[in-house]
Amino acid sequence: MINFMGALGLFVLCLFHLLIQMNEVLFVMPKNDSRFRYGTANFPGRHLLINKSLIKEMVELAKVSRGDTVIDIGAGTGALTFPLAGQAGTVIAIENDPASVQKLTSKMKEKNNINIKLVDVLQYKLPKSPFCVVANMPFSITTPIFEKFLGDPSLRMQRAVFITEKGAAKRFTAVPVINPMILAWRMWYDIRLVRTVLPNNFSPPPGVASAVVTVFKKNNPMLPPHHRRQFTDLASHALHYPYVPFVEAIGEVFTPPQIAKLAKELKIERNQAICTLHEQQWGQLFLAMLRHVPSYRWPKARKRKGRR
Repeated sequence: MINFMGALGLFVLCLFHLLIQMNEVLFVMPKNDSRFRYGTANFPGRHLLINKSLIKEMVELAKVSRGDTVIDIGAGTGALTFPLAGQAGTVIAIENDPASVQKLTSKMKEKNNINIKLVDVLQYKLPKSPFCVVANMPFSITTPIFEKFLGDPSLRMQRAVFITEKGAAKRFTAVPVINPMILAWRMWYDIRLVRTVLPNNFSPPPGVASAVVTVFKKNNPMLPPHHRRQFTDLASHALHYPYVPFVEAIGEVFTPPQIAKLAKELKIERNQAICTLHEQQWGQLFLAMLRHVPSYRWPKARKRKGRR
């Protein structure tokens, strides 16, 4: 009985110290750190790519050549970095884990076209010159990374090949589009789900299926990059209730005669759900707003409520 009570007391003491250590880790993490905001310290959800054939396929899909600067997000110990360095002019290997950076550095040897950045990718300042991206992305921050690289169409990203969680890949390529942020990406970039990637291609294997996604900047987008904010405001307004009829979704922006004319020009029914419009129709709708609607009637971004 005495031995049991002693063991129980030791267990409680160990548990107490463990809780204190966990609390200290959470306390010292800066709250303005993007990893804190997204709950992704050290990128949990990372699964290292181990299939060499898949790595080769990704490099080929990205059409990497000697004139390219290529960014590898979450470079780890170089599974993608070194094959990319064999094809590209420069590889920027972004990695926020010091231990991985140390291993990556030790393996570089004679490779002099790899530029290692020990930094959180969400804090990294992107190049002003043209670049490409080939990456096995940390699943836990997939959407923030996509927004960083695709959210500003004036950036010089030309093309990208990503491995993402398949659920995210399906959302980014879904029809109809119900998310205004994703719609904005697709106005300037062609996003395609190439194929599914099974868990055994990674170490450790993820608990969900993954997918290869390609992104190519459109050569002739309908809208210039400087209209991104106004377009997103219109999309956010119209898609606030994505399945309402077209006539209701834009009723606060356009007059009834304008809506009737737009329905004919877009070749849609007035009661058709607003989310069923494709990118070309969204472009036409936005350009019609610029030409025929006074700016005071343009939708404005919804103000975010302050933190409590």
